[in-house]
Amino acid sequence: MWTAKQKQLAARACLAAGIDDHTRRDVILRNFCRAWVDGKITSTAPRLSNQDFAAFMSIIERYAGGKILHFTASYWERCAIDVLHRMRYKARRLALDLEAKGKLAPDGVGLAGWINKRVSGGEVNRLEDLDYHGLVALILQLSAYARQRPVAATA
Repeated sequence: MWTAKQKQLAARACLAAGIDDHTRRDVILRNFCRAWVDGKITSTAPRLSNQDFAAFMSIIERYAGGKILHFTASYWERCAIDVLHRMRYKARRLALDLEAKGKLAPDGVGLAGWINKRVSGGEVNRLEDLDYHGLVALILQLSAYARQRPVAATA
């Protein structure tokens, strides 16, 4: 299900691209089978995924000439093609949180070492080189590590 923020962003992007409500529904109707609810097409359909959102925004981006709102040119096209970008973002976010708490070496060094030693078995050390299964393993490991090593609150 798209979040309220995603729905607002989609509506703003359509408005900025000069796409009316009928055309927006037609884009969803033609491209997203999960948008159907009780025989109607809607962007509030519970089965619409984040991947659907990126694909929808890439269509709007193309309609607008390659750039919408404050995003860089072809941003949404790249997101729609790269289905692992959300997983890399989550892993990067976890690593940055651990770095900020002093639980992982700073400037990506700790993350690179973690990937090299614990996830890829020495084959790679960059987030961008991990496949789906490697990213799942990394996210699960970093999440467990963060839970096991909470930072004590200071008084």
